[in-house]
Amino acid sequence: MAEAYELGRAAIAKGVGVLDMVQVQQEALHDLLHSETEENNVDRTLKAGGKLLLESLSPFEATHRGFREMNLELNKRNRELKAEITERKRAEKALRQSEKHYQKLFHKAEAMQEILRNLSNRILVTQEEERKRISRELHDEVGQSLTAISVGLAIFDKKAAGNPAITSQKIAETQKLIQETMETVHRFAHELRPALLDECGLVPALRSYLKRFASRTGMDVHFGSDPVAEEMASEQKLVVFRIVQESLTNVTKHAQATQVDVQISRQKSNVCLEVIDNGVSFTADPLTVGRSKRRLGLLGMEERVRLVNGGFTIIAEPGKGTTVRVTIPLDAPAVPLLLPKIESARESLNQFSSSSQPAL
Repeated sequence: MAEAYELGRAAIAKGVGVLDMVQVQQEALHDLLHSETEENNVDRTLKAGGKLLLESLSPFEATHRGFREMNLELNKRNRELKAEITERKRAEKALRQSEKHYQKLFHKAEAMQEILRNLSNRILVTQEEERKRISRELHDEVGQSLTAISVGLAIFDKKAAGNPAITSQKIAETQKLIQETMETVHRFAHELRPALLDECGLVPALRSYLKRFASRTGMDVHFGSDPVAEEMASEQKLVVFRIVQESLTNVTKHAQATQVDVQISRQKSNVCLEVIDNGVSFTADPLTVGRSKRRLGLLGMEERVRLVNGGFTIIAEPGKGTTVRVTIPLDAPAVPLLLPKIESARESLNQFSSSSQPAL
């Protein structure tokens, strides 16, 4: 049996196949059986030949089993390698998507920086324009009044001494000029930052402002407000007040209107402000015109609304009027307004306007 097993191993080493081994065994068995005459010997020969064949084929079976196990192992390794390749492809795809995502983020960041730069430039330009306006009005109104007071006092000092009638007249004229100057300063202080807005709320501040606007311009002004107006944050209230101010300034300068309606209402989770006039309106898209001609009033309103995540639209009907509409979400996060700090100016003007009159 040992020799038969070694025979099988030698056959494998020389590349002999199983069928070849069977064929050789059959030929050898055939020759042996022809040489045997006794039945018992034939039977023993067949049994011995069968055992010899099985034993000589044992190395083939072991080799085949090894190949089978190796094949199973290779299949397992192939599956693992395929899964690894699939995972690597998925990771590479995720990496590419992540790179694209970060590239988009970087592009958005660059775009946001550019927007912020442009916004800062607009704010600076608007701030300088507002300063020039205040300076011009102070020079034209307060400056002229103070000059008149100074001249009147000089004349009074030279000519009115010893003349009670002239003294009384000059004092009355000077007091009138001082009163008018104080009213002008009060108006400037109120426009810079109305005290009612902080102390009483948006609706009282708007009522007071609109009352003075109607008295000053002679326009028919209507005002209506929903209680939602007082639910806004202080920054949002200030934006609404400034939009009303700027809108009415534009109405006075350009609209040739006789009537203005100011309405504050609730629209789902938003506060809606509408300023409607019956003037001549625009002949083209006002926002487009505003940007092309650098109308800082419209740009300023648009930027103010954007800072509180609101929407700003202008509806123009030539010959019929204009509607300025602003929507502000109630749940928007409070954003500090990037606008000129004018509190010190307001306090200075209030101190000047509330100070006692000089002794004459």
